[in-house]
Formats: sequence, C-alpha cells, structure tokens
Amino acid sequence: MAKMTAEHDNPTSFSDVAALRRSGAVSAKEFLGRLQDVRDAPYWHRWAMYALLVLGATHLLAGVVFFFAYNWADLAPFSKFGILQGGILLSFVIAFFLGLERPAGQAVLIAASVLTGVLFAVIGQVYQTGADAWQLFAAWTVLILPWALASRSNAHWLLWIIVCITAAGLYGVQVPVALGRVDEYQVGTAVALLPLAFLAVRELALHQGLKWLEGSWFRRSLVLMSMAPLFLLAVQYVFGADSALIGCVAFVLTSAALALVYIKVLPEFSVLVIIVGFASLFCMATGGRLIFKAFDFDDAGTVVFGLFLLGAWCVFVSTAVVRLLRYLNKRLAAGADHE
Repeated sequence: MAKMTAEHDNPTSFSDVAALRRSGAVSAKEFLGRLQDVRDAPYWHRWAMYALLVLGATHLLAGVVFFFAYNWADLAPFSKFGILQGGILLSFVIAFFLGLERPAGQAVLIAASVLTGVLFAVIGQVYQTGADAWQLFAAWTVLILPWALASRSNAHWLLWIIVCITAAGLYGVQVPVALGRVDEYQVGTAVALLPLAFLAVRELALHQGLKWLEGSWFRRSLVLMSMAPLFLLAVQYVFGADSALIGCVAFVLTSAALALVYIKVLPEFSVLVIIVGFASLFCMATGGRLIFKAFDFDDAGTVVFGLFLLGAWCVFVSTAVVRLLRYLNKRLAAGADHE
C-alpha cells in the first residue's frame, strides 16, 4: 500500500502510470496528463533532432544522386568530377568546422562518404575501366574507413559496414561463384554471417569502454542485417532448394546463439523480439510446407481444409510467440530489478 501511495504521489515512468490506471487510482481523464508529466522531454527532443538531421541529409544526398542521373548526358566529364570532388571537399570543411563530436558534423562527414561512392560510379561510367563492381566497392570501403574512425558515429559505421558487406557479396558472386568453386547459397550464408562478426567486435569494444557505441539501434540493425538474409535462405530450403541447407542450418544455430547471448549475457529484449519474430515466421513456413506436402490437393474441399490447417497453425504459433515474449520480458525485467 505504501508503495502504491508513493507511485500515486510521484509516478516516474509510463509503467507506473499504467499501473495506477489499472488500479483505478488515476481516472481516464487524468491518464494522458499523468503520462505527459513522466515524459522524458530531453530524450524526445534529441530523438526529433536526430530524426530531422537524418531526413535532411538523406534528401540532400538523394538530390545529388538524382541530379547526376537526370543531367548525365548534358554534363561534361570535368563538370561531373568537379561537382563531386568539390562536394567532398566542402563536406570536409563543414564537418571539421562544426566539429566531429556534434551530430551535424558527423552527418556531413557521412555525406562525404556517400559522395565518394558516387565519385567511383562516375569514374566507372566515364572511363569504362573494366573493373568489377566488387573492386569499386572494396576501394570505397578502404577510402572511407579513416572517416568512419574519425567520426565515432554509429550511423557512419553502419554505412561503412553496408558498403563492406556489399563488396564481399559482389566478390563472392563475381569470383568464386563464377569460377564454380562455391554456389550462391554458400556465399549468401557467409555474407549473412558477416554482420555478426561486426556485432561481436562492437560488443567487445563497448565492453572495453567505447561509450559512443552504446546506441541499441546499432545492435538491432546488425542483428536484423544478419537474420533477414539467413531467414530467406532457410525458407528457400524449406520450399525445396536443397542447396540452401547450409543457410537453414546457419539460421537455426544463429538464432539459438543470439538468444542465448541476449538472454544470459547481454539482456536485450528488442533483439529477442527480432529473433523470435523470424523464428516464428520460419515455423509458419515449415508448417505450411508440411501441410501442403501431406495432402493431395485434387479438389476444392481438400484445398480449403489445407488452408484451414495452415490458418490454425499460424494462430497457434502467433499465440505461442506472444506468450514467449511476455515471459522473456518479465524475466529480463526481473533480472534488471534484481541487479
């Protein structure tokens, strides 16, 4: 009772206000006002500023790309290179004038990295060097690495990782697959596991005290970048692509390993949501495959029955997922309270 009274007098979180509403201590008319009182205004101000900064930078860079696409035939080679190199130089000047410790300075340096990629594309178009696409992406990766190191920005590192993984994927397709050394499923699995290597480096660096890596969205992005392609490979195996077995095995093992790490070692509910979500979709796909393989769909009645079974299976999996996520959320919350 004393605890409830304290929460009623001074609620500190949305969960406190929700508990008061459920208990009847806060009326429906007071509910939104109480939520406004515990709202973390500085956090949402920072979030809005970052969101607007990302939106503005994205539109600016998209404008540069579409400018070249629309005016390509009318621009002389000197103009193409001059505009891009001038943009890169101007980005450097603005970034260091604003300061790399500020989000605006980091965003401008990211713009310089993107313009470098556009410059490589223009070089390939103007001079027709004959270089494979993976070589251009590899050179792009190497050139912007010092800028990513200097910016100490999660967003910049995410861009660098995307370019690096693209270079690795293109190399796999254009060299070992083209030479018949491996198949595309093996390359796809290897490339899909690369974000996990970067995730491991990120977690170790964060453990060593690099606090600027703390953004949880960066962790979620790397997990998503790995789980999504592994899931696609696993589904391809389920629906008959036997060569995708390696991807399916990697998906199952990766899901189990990530779940273990982010339950036991580094509790993170949002990562578990991603893992459980993909695992549930995989279970639905596997169940659907087994259902439609078990019946001979020669008449409409059998088709309807199969669809009914599939719907029931999906409902069952969805219900199990909701219960599992509730359990995991309570477990992680209890662990946090205990600490």
